[in-house]
Amino acid sequence: MQIELRSLLRKLSFSAVCLISGGLYLHLGLRTYLASRLAAVPDPSNLRKAIRLEPSNAEYHDLLGRYLALSGQDQDGAIPAYATAVHLNPYAARYWLDLAGAYQVTGRTAETEETVEHALQADPTTPHVAWEAANFFLLQGSQEKALRQFRMVLANDRESADSALQLCWRATGDANQLLDQVLPRRPDLYLSFLRLLVDKQQTSAAEDVWNHLIALNQSFSPKLVFPYFRFLLEQHKVEAAQRAWQQLASLNPSLQAYLPSRENLIVNGGFEQDVLNGGFDWWYQPGPHATAVLDLTEFHSGRRSLSITFDGQNAADAGVLQFIPVKPNTEYEFSAEYKTKELVSASGPRFAIVDAYTNSAYFLGDDLLDTNPWRLQKTAFKTGQDTNLVLLKIIREPAGTLIRGKLWIDGLRLVEK
Repeated sequence: MQIELRSLLRKLSFSAVCLISGGLYLHLGLRTYLASRLAAVPDPSNLRKAIRLEPSNAEYHDLLGRYLALSGQDQDGAIPAYATAVHLNPYAARYWLDLAGAYQVTGRTAETEETVEHALQADPTTPHVAWEAANFFLLQGSQEKALRQFRMVLANDRESADSALQLCWRATGDANQLLDQVLPRRPDLYLSFLRLLVDKQQTSAAEDVWNHLIALNQSFSPKLVFPYFRFLLEQHKVEAAQRAWQQLASLNPSLQAYLPSRENLIVNGGFEQDVLNGGFDWWYQPGPHATAVLDLTEFHSGRRSLSITFDGQNAADAGVLQFIPVKPNTEYEFSAEYKTKELVSASGPRFAIVDAYTNSAYFLGDDLLDTNPWRLQKTAFKTGQDTNLVLLKIIREPAGTLIRGKLWIDGLRLVEK
């Protein structure tokens, strides 16, 4: 009988403990649920109620601070809310940044810097934290600290790279400093920086970045730097463009076929290689009434030619051109093979060679009209004393009349006499 009584007491005690524990669990769960429901509609009244239900939840304190700060109701009142959040959870960088923002708005610079440093200690590798810190340091004139954080952004957040480079360039204006202190040694970032400098017409700085890019000795798509070549030519930096083209070919063996030679200064004159549409290869600017394509069925030599089809409307030119570096006061010989089919117009297409900067003509060929088998057109000319770059193109002179038919060109050649 005594044994049964003890067993019954144990059961009753266990049941009581379970009931009490379950009640506490339900109570705590209900408080958590109610607090989250209140915080879902973040106004001061709801957030304060949520905080009373869960005073140890740092998120609710931070949300209250945000509401007070962003609504403009009470900037000073936001600071204690943020301070409580970082006290409850000092490992959340976002809470530290929110507190830093409130300090900054209220003019408490020393506290702002200290709080930003706490954010970096809490999360030293996240790009968003580094971005916020970098911008703060930049505003405070702490350039070295700012650049250190921008480097973290560039290393880990490709989408923010252009914005970060813009800010870094605006702050320093020194390409070599950014190359040494900010940019990780990656071609994609160097290319972004190069593009920025080209857009800002910074010739010397762009050349510095180009040299560092080449020194990485890592391959990249040549098309990504075609704007740089065009920029150099626009700045009359022909020798720099030639040197850069050679350097690019040394990194990309596929470009070896696109280098000029003593035997032919025209790159890809037989159209045996694909047209790069940039650099020192052919440029193609499509027009509405003239279409240029590589033709594998008709050619004078090799395996293909370039065919240009005119649709019967007014096409000012064929849209095909090439920049060719030359020497001043030097004699050259140009030759090209062409074929025509039912090419009808009062003004046919012509080969033209002009100074790339003054547009002074060195050669303007005869009209290419009617139907003709492959024929050779040839001429000689001497460059002027200031000419170092000519432009080879196919134009109509005069333009303005209708034109219909087809032209093939092949075997274009330019040599120094």
